[in-house]
Parts: sequence; C-alpha cells; structure tokens
Amino acid sequence: MARLFQASTIAALEKGHYDYTISIEYFMRNGDTGIGTYNGHNGEAIFLDGVAYNGCASGEVKVMDYPQTGVTFGAITKFNSEVPEFKIENVTDLETLKRLLNEQCLTLGPNYFYVARIHGHFNEVTVCSSYKQRKPFRPLDVVRKEMRSYTYKDLDGLLVAIYAPKYLGNVSFNGWCFHFLSDDKLKGGKITKLSAPSLRVKINSIDKWEIKLPNSKGFMAEPFSDESVDSTEKSEAEAKSTKEDKKVTEEATTKVEEEKKVTEEKETTSSEVKKVENEDESEEACSIKPVSKKTKIEKEDKKAEPSQKEDAKEKDEKKEKDVKKESPASTAKKEE
Repeated sequence: MARLFQASTIAALEKGHYDYTISIEYFMRNGDTGIGTYNGHNGEAIFLDGVAYNGCASGEVKVMDYPQTGVTFGAITKFNSEVPEFKIENVTDLETLKRLLNEQCLTLGPNYFYVARIHGHFNEVTVCSSYKQRKPFRPLDVVRKEMRSYTYKDLDGLLVAIYAPKYLGNVSFNGWCFHFLSDDKLKGGKITKLSAPSLRVKINSIDKWEIKLPNSKGFMAEPFSDESVDSTEKSEAEAKSTKEDKKVTEEATTKVEEEKKVTEEKETTSSEVKKVENEDESEEACSIKPVSKKTKIEKEDKKAEPSQKEDAKEKDEKKEKDVKKESPASTAKKEE
C-alpha cells in the first residue's frame, strides 16, 4: 500500500498557525496527488499530476511556482492510477457521496487512510476559498466566515479526496475532505456542495503515514495539545450526553403516551360498564308486570274478609243477648 505525507495538523490550522510548514518543492517530492492550503492560508491547494494548483478566493485558479511560497497544511501521496475504476450513481449531495464512498471504498475498514480521484460531469458544484491572511493571524473559525463561495453548473471536473481515520481527531482530516478542479483548470476550491448523475472513482488504500510539524515559535509555544484531546473527549461526551438525553426524552414520551392510552382504556371501560348498568336497569323496569284488575279485586276482597268476619261475630253476640232478654213466661210457654 501507499504512503501519505502530511504537513502540520488541523489543530494548528484551527488555532491560526498559517506560517508555511514546508516548501512546495519539498512537499511535492513526497507525491503527486493531494490537497491543502498555502502560506497565510492563501486559497485551497489541489496537487494533481505533479502540479500545484491554487483555487483562489477571487474565483480563479493559479499554478503555484515552487519558489513562490510554501505549504501551511496539506497531505499528498504518490497515487497509483493502475487500480481498478468503478462507478457511483445518483450522487445527489455531498453526504450521499461520502456514504457511497464509505460503502464501496473503505475496503480495509475506517481505520486506514484513503486517497481518491473522482472524475465526471457535475450538475452543480459549490466551492469556497479564503484570501491570504496577514499577521497577526486569526483563528480558522473567524477566517471561515469570510471565505468566498462560487457555484458552477454543468461542467466536467475532478475531485481529489482524502479520508483520515476519525480517531486521529484534530491531528488530520476528520473523515473525508474534497477539493475540486475543473477539466479546463479554470475553476477550483474546497467542495461544500455538489450533485452528479454518475462519477468514476479510483482509490488508493494507505497504511503508512508521515507528518512534518511546523517549526514556528507560535506553534512551539501553543498549549493546544491537551486542549485538543480534551476538546475531542468533550465532544464525544457531549454527543453521548445528547444521545442519552434523546433516549430519556423518547422514553418519557413513550411513558406519557402509554399512560394516556391506559387512561383512555379505563374511561372506555367505565363508559361501557355504565352503559351496561343502564341497560340492565332499563330491562328491569321493562320486566315489571302491570297489576291486572282481577288481581286488584282479589287483594281488595282479601282485605275485606276480616271486616265481614267481625260483622258476623257482632250479629251472633247480639242474637245471644236477645235470647237472654226473653221472659220466663215466654220460656215456659215455649216448653208447654
């Protein structure tokens, strides 16, 4: 496999260390295909077939003379063009391109370096670049806000792409980075957006990596090493925390929905029970038979029976009294 040579680090670039790390001439002794930026963060570098191009903030592309300036940050390799070529289809945006490359190009897994040359017709590309910075240098996040962007449509061109393992953090590229150069060598810069119907890809796997650190006094005195590690750990911790918070929120939402569902089921059950009770009461009311006239008379007769017996008893008592009142003479006569 091939070897990748790198000048400086992403961490140094982010801190604003834009002094050149190495001359273009010496840098290009280590390869013919690569990307980076020049002294003072001047434009976006595309190293292709042994030529150093600069996608300038003015929108033009210049060829850099070796004695003219140096490389602030960059990576380059001797690209093996004999490797098999393959196609990727329907590249609708930059994230789609990264995904397709990850699926088909990372043959050894994500822990190695990869350099790709990707050619084709682009429906649209947007590139950005920065003007050369003057001292005192400002951090990269400030410079990014002032970068110039250009969008081009319906053109042929080449992407030079480098992938670095994510475990390197701010030492090298974080995943994929793409620089563009049109076939007419008139348009170029760092890719921020793109779309293409079909692209042809050649890729080199890399297992050897060499780095040349800056020799500037600012780099020597910059206490960003531990900070970069802490920043990476903090980012990972924040990402983990965000993921956990999202999980807790989802669980809480699910719990609320379940409780709501249970409450609705209870209300439905209570409503059904009440409905059944009302139906039962209605049936009971319907099952009570009306009292017939005959039954009513029988009840009245039964109620009247005691009164009739009392009347008969009174008559018998009165008769007995009348018998006692009869005279002895009458009694005697009756006896004769």
